[in-house]
Amino acid sequence: MTELLMLDVRTMAFASAVSGFLMAATMLGIYLAGMRSRALLDWAGAGLAFGGGFLIGHILQSVEVPIPAWVAGTLANAAIGLGHGLILIGVQRYLGLRCWTIPIFVAVGLMLVSSLVFPEARETLRARIIIHSGFYVALDAYAGALLWRAHRPGMRLFHRAAALVLLAFAAFLLLRFSYALFSPALTTSFVQDPFQMAAFLAAMIFGFCITMALAVMMFREKQVELIGLATKDPLTGINNRLGLDRAAAGHLAVASEQGTALSMMLLDIDHFKQVNDRHGHQAGDRVLNEVAQLMQQAVRGSDTAFRVGGEEFLVLLPGATLEQAARIAERLRRKVSETVVSAEDEQLSLSASFGVAECAIGHERWQECMQRADRALYRAKADGRNRVESARRVVSEPEPSRS
Repeated sequence: MTELLMLDVRTMAFASAVSGFLMAATMLGIYLAGMRSRALLDWAGAGLAFGGGFLIGHILQSVEVPIPAWVAGTLANAAIGLGHGLILIGVQRYLGLRCWTIPIFVAVGLMLVSSLVFPEARETLRARIIIHSGFYVALDAYAGALLWRAHRPGMRLFHRAAALVLLAFAAFLLLRFSYALFSPALTTSFVQDPFQMAAFLAAMIFGFCITMALAVMMFREKQVELIGLATKDPLTGINNRLGLDRAAAGHLAVASEQGTALSMMLLDIDHFKQVNDRHGHQAGDRVLNEVAQLMQQAVRGSDTAFRVGGEEFLVLLPGATLEQAARIAERLRRKVSETVVSAEDEQLSLSASFGVAECAIGHERWQECMQRADRALYRAKADGRNRVESARRVVSEPEPSRS
């Protein structure tokens, strides 16, 4: 029976080492494939540390080694502790938080020294489990909590999946910690206690699950990034026309359901073609960027801005009536007219024309509301530019062309 238990522990130690090395290979492979997040390198290091620590445990149970068992065990525990620490460091780096690199390395070093200096920590399995399990619980629980509370768009489910793996393993380690703290049954033998078998099994499962959870999370992160790039204007950084349909339809549905208003504001930079023709496209790009920044500063936090054409922008104004939208447009018009952009040796004064319209909730589609705002914008252009015009609700109105 003892030999069978011995074989099982060796097998589990080896399987846990394999799961650690698999984690390292997966994270490094994702990094080399082009996802250059330094968090992947931290998690690859964690996998190497886990693999190395459990491999030492496997060797310790399989062959005679020329060093005392407690030395090999101390090195294995230090490596595994480093692995848990690197997972936390990677999570902090991934979330853009301050990394606890030095404190974690110092803590791992202190654990290593304590096992070398204090006979109780060196010779008693119970003391080693209490020290190391408590350390692992703190690291994994904190890393899980950080991911659980993270608020990145489109990432909540994936953050929480990884968080659940970390928190579940932290819960198991807490159980192991409590067992060691309150049970005098633990011996100095590595294999005589059945809880050790469960610990290796849990470590193996944790290694595979955290590898999968982190890999899927990073691929989803890249997907969200690509979707953002596809719906963002590369020059100004605001939304492009690709995301307008979904956003406008969503705001219109909310307004219809809640009985609130929805308005749109179209603006067109006056004489923009002349800027490009006289001063070049670089000057034109500076003008577009300046107007986009002014627009984002002038609108409310609930509003959404889009670049819908060369020099034309649209802002969705949920909850705003026609009068409120006109006031927002007038505020932005003044800001634009007070702005000067440098172009070579000349200072360019800017101005823009605006058309605003309030959607007839339940009576028109958002595209029809946009057409009315567009016609109001044409009137602003025709009446001298640098002005705000509000849309009139009419049955039919010819669609004029605008220069």
